[in-house]
Amino acid sequence: MKKTILLAVTLISFFMVSCGGSIESDVAKLAELQCQAIKLQEKAMSGDVDAVKEVKELGEKVMKMAAEFKDKYTSEEDQKKFKEAIEKAIKEQNCDK
Repeated sequence: MKKTILLAVTLISFFMVSCGGSIESDVAKLAELQCQAIKLQEKAMSGDVDAVKEVKELGEKVMKMAAEFKDKYTSEEDQKKFKEAIEKAIKEQNCDK
């Protein structure tokens, strides 16, 4: 159950967002949320019951951010740039900071 919730949060962060402000800045925000989701997954897998509450809070944050990005950036060109930046960020992501 917890793993499913975390997976949903992760997918929402990448697929419900249409585009970002300063694209690099917004992708960096999403990458940070992805790292938070990974850390929450580790906590949940270790039996931390508070992780479920944190997942809910993270999900709400992601949904708010997605709505802001969707309203702010609508052009097809920006959406393409954003998608490319996300793909690059995923490849380069380092959550061990």
